[in-house]
Amino acid sequence: MRLKIVFLICIFGGLNALQQEKRLLVNDPQMMETQIVELQRQVQLLKEEMTKVTQNNNYGTTYTIWGKRICPQLSNTTTLYSGVVAGSFFTETGNGANTLCLPHDPDSVDANFPIHQSDGIAHLYGGEYQFSFKNVVYQDDVPCAVCRVTQATSALIIPGKLSCPSGWVKQYQGFLTSNAYNEQKSEYLCLDDNPDFIERSRVNENGKLFHPVITVCGTLPCPPYKNGTYVPCSICTA
Repeated sequence: MRLKIVFLICIFGGLNALQQEKRLLVNDPQMMETQIVELQRQVQLLKEEMTKVTQNNNYGTTYTIWGKRICPQLSNTTTLYSGVVAGSFFTETGNGANTLCLPHDPDSVDANFPIHQSDGIAHLYGGEYQFSFKNVVYQDDVPCAVCRVTQATSALIIPGKLSCPSGWVKQYQGFLTSNAYNEQKSEYLCLDDNPDFIERSRVNENGKLFHPVITVCGTLPCPPYKNGTYVPCSICTA
């Protein structure tokens, strides 16, 4: 019985001391001031770290603009590098399915890289326009550029639209292109609607081809779409 009483006294005594300590902290102006100063210091450190991240451009997103030598002259958008379009030959059934933007200053692989037989390799060709429009003519070679956007974390292509959702920034607008319907499959790319060309002879060497895309009604609902019309597109970031 005495042990129980002693035990209860210890518990209540400890609780009472804890409560007194809390009241002391609350009623002690110097202690409160010290805690406020420390909190302000932590907030300032956090602000400084956020400022460093913003100034160093340690976050953002990238996209490729097809048909242009440089990226759009927009706030927070810069050109990482300019290049030439490359992809699979339009009649070959293998190779890669995606289209690349190759830089103008390529590096070389190790001189001791193993040599493969002709049937154990893939091919990479340049790209050509298959139409004449504004500054470009049939057989012109296609430029490209890789763009970086700070203050953004997402890049999106919206086919069928020349505008972007609310809160998004339109980087550029254009129209959809791909290989022709009777050629090998290729991805749909949004080509800038004011395209440039690479300065060189206009020779029909083919490669990765850029044909305009048109709509075909049926499984594609018409309306709202119309049969046989070109498809606009836009690249948006947020």
